[in-house]
Amino acid sequence: MPENSYKNNLPWTESHEAFCYQHHIPPAAKTLWQWLMRQGGIAAEIEPDLSEFNAWVAKTRGKPYAHNYLKKIFEILVSCRVLQVIKQYSWKITKLLVRPLSWLNPPKKPREKKLQNHNSSYTLDPSNDKSADDEVYSSSNTLTPTTAEFIELERQHDILTACAEYEIYFDPNKASTRHLFEFDIDYIKEALNHFVKRGGHKEIKNPQGWLIKCLRECYWQDEMFGLSNFIQVLKSWFPNSLPRDY
Repeated sequence: MPENSYKNNLPWTESHEAFCYQHHIPPAAKTLWQWLMRQGGIAAEIEPDLSEFNAWVAKTRGKPYAHNYLKKIFEILVSCRVLQVIKQYSWKITKLLVRPLSWLNPPKKPREKKLQNHNSSYTLDPSNDKSADDEVYSSSNTLTPTTAEFIELERQHDILTACAEYEIYFDPNKASTRHLFEFDIDYIKEALNHFVKRGGHKEIKNPQGWLIKCLRECYWQDEMFGLSNFIQVLKSWFPNSLPRDY
């Protein structure tokens, strides 16, 4: 299916994007959500095969996701209630339904009724204000992350730790670090190994920027392209049958 047709027919809205941002759903899990939306009607039972999703991913990004990471992003969607698992046949084949967005967003709280006597005036005890502020402050500090948020934080922690082992340090609070988190840790390890082969810190003066560019361009794949790959490409370069007027 052409890419433009895929995007145009996808029932994806800005509300879906907001939901992903609010629940810290990583890009890979968002892509899986979008793919599952296309496998059948919303709120209808489907039986997708995640290996088919991985094959589709391999065509678009050059390499499928690692099985462990594929399981993890599936679990993120389940923990966020995006997916309702009905029956688990195996780790990659499941009967489920994709919940509509209206099921995911909690209903809005009814507005408090206005006081009947609009002309009445009163003053609040300052101590009451302080108690209310303390209650809000206390409740905000006792909030715990959702399962999906914790899984994503754990994944990001693993990525930052892997880079730190090569003395490449990323500030997780910087917006530029978000580009690093877009990639699977298996890719990042490939890029880190290639960083060493390219001379490491002696040859590369901006390791953070170089690593992200390496991930985008897949530098390590150029090194793997040898004589056998070259011969194989040449064999498939020309069509099997020659034109009549050749």
